[in-house]
Amino acid sequence: MDGPHYFLNLKEASSQRFEVELRFIPQVRRLKLQLPVWTPGSYLERAYSRHLEGLTALQGSKPLKLKRFSSDAWLLEVQPQTTVIVKYTLLAVTESVRTNWLDHNHGFLTAAAWALEVEGQRWLSHRVSLDLPNDWQVATSLNKCEANTFSAINFDQLLDSPLALGQFSELVFEVGGVPHRWVWQGLTEAAPIDQWRWQLPVLCRSVCRLLGVEKPPTNSYLFLIRFCDQGYGGLEHTDNTALIFSRNDLKTPEGQRSLLQLVAHEYLHQWNIKRIRPQELRPYNYADETIFPTLWFAEGVTSYYDSLLVLRAGLCSELDYFKDLAKEISRYRLTPGRQIQSLEQSSEEAWVKLYRRDCHSDNQQISYYLKGQLVALMLDLHLLAIGSSLQALLRKMWNTYGIQERGYTQQDLINISATFDSGLVTLLPAWLEGTADLRLEEQLKSVGMNLLADNNKQAYSGINLALWGAELRINMIDRNSPAESACLYAGDEILAIDNVRCRTVDFFEKNLNIDQLHTLVISHDGLVQNRQLIPQAPQPRAWSLKIHENAVAEIINKRQLWLYG
Repeated sequence: MDGPHYFLNLKEASSQRFEVELRFIPQVRRLKLQLPVWTPGSYLERAYSRHLEGLTALQGSKPLKLKRFSSDAWLLEVQPQTTVIVKYTLLAVTESVRTNWLDHNHGFLTAAAWALEVEGQRWLSHRVSLDLPNDWQVATSLNKCEANTFSAINFDQLLDSPLALGQFSELVFEVGGVPHRWVWQGLTEAAPIDQWRWQLPVLCRSVCRLLGVEKPPTNSYLFLIRFCDQGYGGLEHTDNTALIFSRNDLKTPEGQRSLLQLVAHEYLHQWNIKRIRPQELRPYNYADETIFPTLWFAEGVTSYYDSLLVLRAGLCSELDYFKDLAKEISRYRLTPGRQIQSLEQSSEEAWVKLYRRDCHSDNQQISYYLKGQLVALMLDLHLLAIGSSLQALLRKMWNTYGIQERGYTQQDLINISATFDSGLVTLLPAWLEGTADLRLEEQLKSVGMNLLADNNKQAYSGINLALWGAELRINMIDRNSPAESACLYAGDEILAIDNVRCRTVDFFEKNLNIDQLHTLVISHDGLVQNRQLIPQAPQPRAWSLKIHENAVAEIINKRQLWLYG
């Protein structure tokens, strides 16, 4: 039996609105229509329905009453076996890989943000037909039935297959005989096609080698990438990924490396989370948030490997890799929230914290991407010390859960880790549930690397300052810092220090002295007030990684195994 068919009218894309007509044959008298509240891979209830308007339903010539069931769902009373036509309009104004966006040149549509699910028909085939502006193209991993009409085997595949619209450029390559398409738009200068032509296959093969396979677990793979003025991100799908990246960053070596890391990250996700999937996500519940403690493994392990895979593919130097890793370690150690929120809590609270950042976020939370990748580093180096590796563990997860399409739990992760070392039964939970700093120096020394703090001599105040136009304002106050004790707050404007006008961050910091009482003139809530600040001894602002020059051969060999597998 054929399932729902969506007709999307995108002829007026310049208005940033499009019309949807949904046709389906009901099997029951009473059913629900619901727009998903989130899209897999992005753990935030996005209230997509706020962009929906003009919802109507017809059966034959008879209008049907739609009764609101929730903010995202409606109830319908219908006559079974007779076609129902539902119409609505959607605003498409958010440029990201998780939402709908249209302008006069291009578009990107995420099905979770536009496709009403028909209750009881999730596992039927779905079709989508597009009425496009002249000369627009479509890029999607959905199966093409006819001109601008595509099919999905079920609602899940529809949500797993975004639509990129407009004019594209395309590069085709193979990995293990599997065709890959690299489709991009938004560049204003010539694309580095000659680089991409050899870099992308090499990088994808590097990811495959990590899993111990010759090719990805799909018949074809699609990269959709939108280059824009400012932007960075990706969203994984089963046989495709959507990326957004700054065209300005593409001009620098660091930016080019960042793009490759993003590609490696999302490509690895087709194993780690799309197929090696937590039990709580089998199947997806699109109507509500799904809390699961293993998000650190899905994102943290993937983040750990994304930069390492670029190195293993020969697309950056060891010094580049050490520089990038040290930057992540520095970010972790400069985040006060690492001592408040555990990694397991970070995973479980993603829905209410990570994607809802504000000026207090770094004081109360730690990203499961960030700490997750450092726990992955700790786990990898721990396993290397006993003759194994995180790579071996990841392959076992693939063979045990991914290939078998079985969901795994946190306890499954701990148990499978313990097959490599029984001590991980207690050690891994300590890393996941604790808030003590990770002992990175000790683990890194085991592969001949020294983690060194910078020689910062700046007195510590706990104030993060920035210029807001001509105003010098506080962006953030560190938890338990001198600034917090001085009753300073995010948003306060710094006017003077010790009766001298203060206009720059540099001037403010240079005039702070350790253990000296400073009088600050500030504007708080529009009122000019004084505050007394006593800075403390300097704290490191960054850490670097240096190779231990006199390491013995055994340690050098372990370092090579760590870096190159």
